[in-house]
Amino acid sequence: MARHPRERVRYLSALISRCVVSSHMKEATGDRGYSKGYLDLIPSGAHQMLPIARVRDEHVPTVSIIIPCYKQAHFLPESVASVVAQTFTDWDLTIVDDGSPDHTAAVAWSLIARYPERIIRLVRKKNGGVASARNSGIASSRGRYVLPLDADDALATSFLERTVECLEDNCHIAIAYTDQEWFGEEDRTVKIGKFNPFLVPAENLFAYCSLYRREVWEAVNGYSTLICVDGYEDWDFWVGAVERGFKAARVPGFLFRYRISTMSRDKVAKQSHLRLTREIRANHPRTYRPWLRVIRAAFCGAKALWRMLSGFLLKSDL
Repeated sequence: MARHPRERVRYLSALISRCVVSSHMKEATGDRGYSKGYLDLIPSGAHQMLPIARVRDEHVPTVSIIIPCYKQAHFLPESVASVVAQTFTDWDLTIVDDGSPDHTAAVAWSLIARYPERIIRLVRKKNGGVASARNSGIASSRGRYVLPLDADDALATSFLERTVECLEDNCHIAIAYTDQEWFGEEDRTVKIGKFNPFLVPAENLFAYCSLYRREVWEAVNGYSTLICVDGYEDWDFWVGAVERGFKAARVPGFLFRYRISTMSRDKVAKQSHLRLTREIRANHPRTYRPWLRVIRAAFCGAKALWRMLSGFLLKSDL
């Protein structure tokens, strides 16, 4: 039966109001769901005011771990298992499938199903390199602290506990790094020296896998995608952090497990060392002034000479 013109106007008004309420609820709750009762409501007027109940935000984890993966799906279960085994448990994990041609996405979904009690999510994107993948993962996460981890590397069980404690107890420290345990084609331990901001532009002093405050990533504007995808994006990131006055601290202990292989990004990057360092200098012209380069080179040379003389004197005593 045909509606009276006034009824049609009221009906259309109700539909419009329902759409407005729906959009307002999505905005208020971040599109995380809203009461169906509002959508079933037939308002008494076109501009009826309704109370909108905000949904409490989800828990914000202390740490967000970001694992980019490209052609390393076979390593991913080991890397994720080392995260799940952490003694510190207030974390979420984002796996970034960087347009990988292997079965990275399938492996990631299987890991999400294997650890249902953990917050693990998958982000898929077109291939853009590790810097772009890390930026995508960090942007989609919410943790107060950020930890990048490559798919072929791993963490000792107390990594997060120790590094989080460092940042929590020292508000002036923005980056916490650890000593390293190499495994794979080479087994050794590497003790990292004390943080010296003056030397960071001259040498990549600590690993990419260091815990840092989200404010560092925001201030540096993320990892530079101008650096070639074959390495040194972490060094460029640390230079940017030091430029902005952020400080780092060493957490003693071999807590980061770095895989050594013929295809390690670090080895590939060293083959293009001169080209990559030129790109870093171009990104940070204020830091790499000529006189600073000379001073840093002289300092590093004196340090190397001292080590050589110390070794010579030690042998003489023997």
